[in-house]
Amino acid sequence: MKIYGIGDLFIPAEYILSGLKKNGLTGKVYNWNIETFEKLQEINLLIEQNGPEVYDVPQGIIDKIAPAEILITQFCPITKQVINSCPNLKIIGILRGGYENINVEYATAKGIRVLNTPGRNADAVADFAVGAIICESRNIARGHLGIKNGEWIREYPNSGFIPDLPGRTVGLIGFGEIGQKTAKRLSAFDMNILAYDPYCEEYPEYVRQAELEEIFAKSDFVSLHARLTKENRHLVNADMLKLMKPTAYLVNTSRAGLVDEKALCDALKNKKIAGAFLDVFEDEPPGIDHPLVVLPNVTLTPHMAGGSNDAFLNSPIKLAAELVKYLRGEECRGIIN
Repeated sequence: MKIYGIGDLFIPAEYILSGLKKNGLTGKVYNWNIETFEKLQEINLLIEQNGPEVYDVPQGIIDKIAPAEILITQFCPITKQVINSCPNLKIIGILRGGYENINVEYATAKGIRVLNTPGRNADAVADFAVGAIICESRNIARGHLGIKNGEWIREYPNSGFIPDLPGRTVGLIGFGEIGQKTAKRLSAFDMNILAYDPYCEEYPEYVRQAELEEIFAKSDFVSLHARLTKENRHLVNADMLKLMKPTAYLVNTSRAGLVDEKALCDALKNKKIAGAFLDVFEDEPPGIDHPLVVLPNVTLTPHMAGGSNDAFLNSPIKLAAELVKYLRGEECRGIIN
């Protein structure tokens, strides 16, 4: 089968070719040339919020990939136009866990199989989530910024209840690969772990399944790891935040739409919860005057939780391995439709 790929600034063409080669495959790969990482993130956020059809793929890319029977992409959207321009297309492979940039409905109607790469950055995000929990509760970023600004800060918004992790309770919302890896890491800190996921049926012995209300009421840390859907948008709302302890923390390394930012801002401003760590925002970048940015009890990072070099390098290897299984008629992971 003719394999074509679309590289980008995060996973360039040579990474895709290397992943194919390691699995005995060959193909042609072209880079989707976006000027800066910031512009690519802007396009990606637009697509995540509005679907793939909001962006017109450059005609130069479409012309090059037209012969594809298998098309591999990470962020470049696969729209109706792209699909119609590839008359022999049989498989779309996505180098990420999400598939917001693929018109899956149209691909399905055309009989085109769509595969993603589940867990491709699960280790990266799980590592980051654990770091976020420690960073926010122990004021690491605030202390660092203080020294950079010539200040030796010893009083923080959570002074008086800065916790150790052993014996504390963490509630995980979403228990897919990222949630499971986060739980495994946090179990080593001797934490009590609760998890909520309506799609998960089995939990390890060190994790107790719980309902949302219990998680928000009992947890010292609530960490989000769910995929954003129409049903769970603003899952973290004013009602859920009211259930949280005044000494508890919220961590979001997943999707901004899971959180009602206004409700969270009110909770932080009025000290209804101790603090929050956010890697994602409804508008990115949020700007220096954003209500969350100016608060003293929140730590913010620029949508970087899944962005380790290892995650980007290994994604094509993982996807290519599953493609080989699929082509052989074997059971494989990541089939979307």
